[in-house]
Amino acid sequence: MAEFTTPPMRILCEAYGAQRTYTEMVNAEGICRQSPKTLFLLETFPEERHIWAHLYGHDPERLAEAARITTDLGRFEGIDLNAGCPVPRITAQGAGSALLKDLPRMEAIVRAVAKATSLPVSIKTRLGPNPQLPVWREILERLADAGAVSITFHARYTSQGHAGMVHLETLREIVEASPLPIYGNGSVIDEASAQAMAATGVKAILIARAALENPGIFSFTKPEVAPLAMRHLELELRYRQRAQAFSRISPEEATVLTFRRHLFRYFKGLPGANTLRGNLMNLHTMDDLYRAIAGFTTA
Repeated sequence: MAEFTTPPMRILCEAYGAQRTYTEMVNAEGICRQSPKTLFLLETFPEERHIWAHLYGHDPERLAEAARITTDLGRFEGIDLNAGCPVPRITAQGAGSALLKDLPRMEAIVRAVAKATSLPVSIKTRLGPNPQLPVWREILERLADAGAVSITFHARYTSQGHAGMVHLETLREIVEASPLPIYGNGSVIDEASAQAMAATGVKAILIARAALENPGIFSFTKPEVAPLAMRHLELELRYRQRAQAFSRISPEEATVLTFRRHLFRYFKGLPGANTLRGNLMNLHTMDDLYRAIAGFTTA
């Protein structure tokens, strides 16, 4: 969800029923070094309400320091730690799902962060590195009193990435065995898949990729696409104006480049979507985007 879980998307998701949103993954080391680009990932808009900062790293002390800095910003309701991302550039640092192979370090990170912040701390992880190495039981044992208020399990193994079977029966076992509240995640794309995950007994469900196409999924609605896209575009321009200090191009140009990938997702599957897709690279200005949205018909 890197580069997607920004204020514009979070605002839209809250508007359609999301009870909590998260920042994209933010590098703890960058926070500690006071990197302007990294700190900008912790930017919020005033109208956002229930945001948690989502941090990653591998060093307990640096994550604790990053949590202190993040807490002092006064913008967030909690700190969420990533121990599940399977992307190689993250795991190569010993972070994300690499922590599934170093559970003492995962425990040490949670303990250090929980001591460093007055905010509640949660952690998001997976069932294990692969089906032959499930480690969720040991995770529960280690984190039971480490200071986390909840654990989110993406109900897949690292080896699966974001594809393949979501192991709901295993998730049910986790809920039954855990002394902590368990949240569920993994391929919830509609009401039916949400109900199937809810049946495991999880306390909450996290939705990510499905919200990129339809922020209304949190209330199982499908908003009118053109007004939704127009609202998102306005928010995106506002966000890129804030980011101007870190960009070599104007906020308008940055908005166009960013928003083209959102545009097709919103209209995918509707009449005229293939034509729109073929013309995406010809959209170079804000006016081009406005015309594409205004002229799009779903009839």
